[in-house]
Amino acid sequence: MSPARSYRIATLLLLLLSAAAPTRAASPPGRVVSTNLCTDQLLLLLADERQIASVTHLAREPNSSFMAEAARGYPVNHDRVEELLALQPDLVVTGGHARTGTAALLDRLGYRVEHFPDAADLEGIRANIRRMASLLGRRARGEAVIGRMQRRIIAATTALPEKPLSALFYQPRGYTSGSGTLHDLALHLSGWRNVAAEEGIRGFAPIDLERVLLARPVQLFTSTYAPGTDSLAQRQLRHPALRQLTAARPMIEIGYRYWICGGPMIAEAVERLARARRDR
Repeated sequence: MSPARSYRIATLLLLLLSAAAPTRAASPPGRVVSTNLCTDQLLLLLADERQIASVTHLAREPNSSFMAEAARGYPVNHDRVEELLALQPDLVVTGGHARTGTAALLDRLGYRVEHFPDAADLEGIRANIRRMASLLGRRARGEAVIGRMQRRIIAATTALPEKPLSALFYQPRGYTSGSGTLHDLALHLSGWRNVAAEEGIRGFAPIDLERVLLARPVQLFTSTYAPGTDSLAQRQLRHPALRQLTAARPMIEIGYRYWICGGPMIAEAVERLARARRDR
């Protein structure tokens, strides 16, 4: 059995066996403010309407946010102390690799601030969903979201072709996604080998065009952040050598909103990648 297939089977077993983590009951907060795109989306997904005091302006950006439509009905913020204080939140949720100065100041002022780490695997995604649901007093809703995500992934990946094929995410300015990324996770689950990871790339990093051409991946994927725009970075995707490589297999677009944050939207990304794998 190939390593990629073993990885996929192990992941599916974890999906089937995962159980709700026990959490303590608490009074649900009434005014929650999010200062990070990733916590925006979890908040919009799990909270009752009356609980949401504000999300960031990025939550309404359809190229970034999977919950852009839902965000339109709520006040937005720009992670500035003065606007957050005016909202009088009883809970502030934020995310990313490091706490912002705003979050640290609010914490010192006595506001409750909860920081969510970035999630690059299914375990991290489930943990963040469960934590947000618990904070909001919406544990059952969180488990329902996780259940739907897992069922979609299982349905998309249980009847894939045996042999994984080589693939690569190639982005403007020649960036790619190696090991430890959501792209890598989704590629493995959906029957692809990630050329970037095989080339020793970890995280989001540039890859030389020459390395791409030598590896000759069966399929290239990309994520255009702002469709309809044109920049020098985007023109690299139309390099003559790449056009020759992709002549019979055009790049497949899967938008950034699936990858900027780890969340249940990963299920739809896996479905799209699995569909592309079955077409090969």
